[in-house]
Amino acid sequence: MPVRMSTANFITLLRLPLLILIVILLHLPGPTPAFICLILITALYLMDWLDGYVARFKNEVTDLGSVLDIAMDRVVENVLWFVFVCLGAVPLWVGLVFIIRSFLVDGLREYALSKGYSAFGMMHSPLGKFLVAGRFMRGLYGLAKGLAFGGLALCQGLTALGPAAVDEMKLFFWLTPGLVYLSVILCIARGVPVLSDVRRLLEQTPRSS
Repeated sequence: MPVRMSTANFITLLRLPLLILIVILLHLPGPTPAFICLILITALYLMDWLDGYVARFKNEVTDLGSVLDIAMDRVVENVLWFVFVCLGAVPLWVGLVFIIRSFLVDGLREYALSKGYSAFGMMHSPLGKFLVAGRFMRGLYGLAKGLAFGGLALCQGLTALGPAAVDEMKLFFWLTPGLVYLSVILCIARGVPVLSDVRRLLEQTPRSS
């Protein structure tokens, strides 16, 4: 019997072609493509909220949906960090932090899934539940990244307009690096508890004699 794709999962997957369009536009000259990207990045992150809302509203919350949502989040953030590194908008080490963290943490989550735990259900410490599984911190982390990417696109558009636009909008060139570094801090802060809490799963694994 064929498996019917849920509406929430369809919204999640729809973010991929939108992401590809953003990448293409960011490499086009002139301010207009960058300003369009600012709008599309906003839509990209609103869709991340929308798929979760639809899943809860239509009772479509599943382990597959949770894993797919996390996987798409990783694709979005890693691709955008990589693109902005290539454009010289952020340092290389910023992109490396996110890539290393994503592979390490998601690898541990895959191990947790093999033991019957969900991606967030593996967290058992109070700090881990708050930083990693808590809706507030998940929302704050997503908001910080979304604002950082939007700010980077905006700064790219303003730079293309010329020195006068850059001088008039200096505030955004100050705020955007702060949002990038805030995203890095939250990335690390939300990754460390996963490394700590996974020890409980390792302790449950029988040791070979």
